Amino acid sequence: MKIGRNEKCWCNSDKKFKHCHYGRENEEPISKGEAIGHTKKNSSRKLCYVSSDLKHECSIKIINAHTISKSGSLKEIADESNHVLGLKINLPNIMKNKGKLIPEKIGINQASTFKGFCSTHDKTLFACIEDREFIGDEEQCLALMYRSVAKELYAKEGMLNTSEFIKGGDKGRQPFEQMFLQKFAAVQQLGINAAIKELSELKQQLDEQLLGKTVGNLTHLIMESSEPMPVAVSSIVAPISDFSGNRIQDLGDLSVDAQQLIFNSFSSDGKGYVVFSWAKESQKVLGFINSLLAINESKIFSALIRFFFGLAENTFTSPLWWDTLTSEQKDKIQKLIMSGVNPMEFEPNSLLVDDGIEFSGWEIARLEKINF
Repeated sequence: MKIGRNEKCWCNSDKKFKHCHYGRENEEPISKGEAIGHTKKNSSRKLCYVSSDLKHECSIKIINAHTISKSGSLKEIADESNHVLGLKINLPNIMKNKGKLIPEKIGINQASTFKGFCSTHDKTLFACIEDREFIGDEEQCLALMYRSVAKELYAKEGMLNTSEFIKGGDKGRQPFEQMFLQKFAAVQQLGINAAIKELSELKQQLDEQLLGKTVGNLTHLIMESSEPMPVAVSSIVAPISDFSGNRIQDLGDLSVDAQQLIFNSFSSDGKGYVVFSWAKESQKVLGFINSLLAINESKIFSALIRFFFGLAENTFTSPLWWDTLTSEQKDKIQKLIMSGVNPMEFEPNSLLVDDGIEFSGWEIARLEKINF
C-alpha cells in the first residue's frame, strides 16, 4: 500500500498520513503501566446521570452509587465479614488471572458501585427502594430501571473510551496488525455508539416519566420469594436468543433498534425478588419473557442462574450459597461468565437452554404481571 505523506491516513482519522500512521511500526508500544493507568482513569469518571432538568440541584460530591442496595440486598447475602462474591473487571486483575473472570470476594461498600450520581440525586431518586419495603409499585419499578440504565450508559461510554485507547495499541506493530486493530476498533465503536444512542433514548423516556411529563408505558414481571435471593443483579440486556434456543433479534443489524430488557434481582425485608421491566411495545422481549414463564416452575431458578451469569457482569453472589455448590455447578457458572468475554465469538443460541445442570436455593412464591 502506497500512501503519500500528505494524503489522508488510511485509518480514517482525518489526519495526514505523516501525522498519524507513518512510521507507526517504529514507535514505542503502549506499556502495561499506560494500559493500567487508562483503566483506572476510565473507571473513576465522575458524572451525574440525572435529567438535564434537574442538573441545577446537583451537589458537588459525586459518590460511589450502589446499583444494588447495600443495606437491604447486599448485606442480606454477605458473609460474616460483609463480603459478597463478584467480578473485579479491571486490567490488573484480568492480567493476574490470565484472562479469566473469576468470582472473588468484594466488600459490600464497594460492590456494585459506580460514580454515576451526585449525593443529592442518589438519595432523592432511589429513596423509594432504599428506605421502603419493596411492594412493586410503579415508582419503585421505575427507580430500579433508571439506576440500571444509568449504570449501563456509564459502562458503554467507558467502553467507547477504551476503544479509542485500543486504537493507539498498534504502536510498534507491523502495518497488517495495525490495520486489523484499527478495523476491529472501528467496528466495535459502531456497535457501542448504536447502544449508547438506544440507551440514551430509553433514559429520555424514563426521565420524562420521572418528571411527570408523560405517563409510562412500561411492563413489569415481578417474581417474589419468602427467602432472600442468593444472587443479586442489576443490569440491562438486548436478548439475542430465548430460553428455548430460538434466535429473537439480530444485534448486528444496526439499522434496527435493539429491544432492551432491564432486570434486577435483590432482597428486601427478608424476601427475595426478581423484577423484569421493558417497554410494552417490545414484542421480542415479551416473547423472551414468555419463554421463561413456559419453563416448569421448579426449574426457573436454574434458568435465572444461566441468564444472570451468562449475560450480566454486575452480578453478586452469596458466599454461603456458593459454598453449597458442587464442582460441576461452579464450573458451569464459570463457563457462563466467560461466554461473552471473547469479542470474536458469537453468543450461542443454546446459552440459556437447560443442559441438565440444576441449581437450588430459591423458590418462587408469587408472580405478578404489570401492564402485560
